Amino acid sequence: MKGNKPDTHPTLIFRPAVLGDAKQINGLSMHLGYGQIEMTSTQQQLTALLESDREAVYVAEQQEQLIGWIHCFKALRLASASFYEIGGLVVCPTQRQQGIGRQLVEYAIRQHIGTWRVRCNSKRHESHLFYQALGFSQSKSQHIFEYHTGC
Repeated sequence: MKGNKPDTHPTLIFRPAVLGDAKQINGLSMHLGYGQIEMTSTQQQLTALLESDREAVYVAEQQEQLIGWIHCFKALRLASASFYEIGGLVVCPTQRQQGIGRQLVEYAIRQHIGTWRVRCNSKRHESHLFYQALGFSQSKSQHIFEYHTGC
């Protein structure tokens, strides 16, 4: 899933991520609330995403500093239509409420035309309002079940 049309706004650049962005992506990722991950893990995961035809990572850059990123992927299903899904979105806390998250989502959607979905934790009311304001509508509620194999 390759979308590589840069989009610029006054002092803001929206573009596909590159491996050289890994350090700044890692720093921004801690604001997702899941804790800091090792830099080598970020590099490995970003490499895999960038090499995939079904995954994309886009960044918002201001004065050579990343201030946000979005990860999206094309979800293929056997018994239903495929769609694009937002796997993660983060904007630096000092840059929030300025439309950067909205612009990242809109940039990703322009790169990949089709049906889009996003999953939000039921506790993240602000996220629900954010996506609804972008035109997303709630289609269902679900539970997520995990099974670990001891790896």
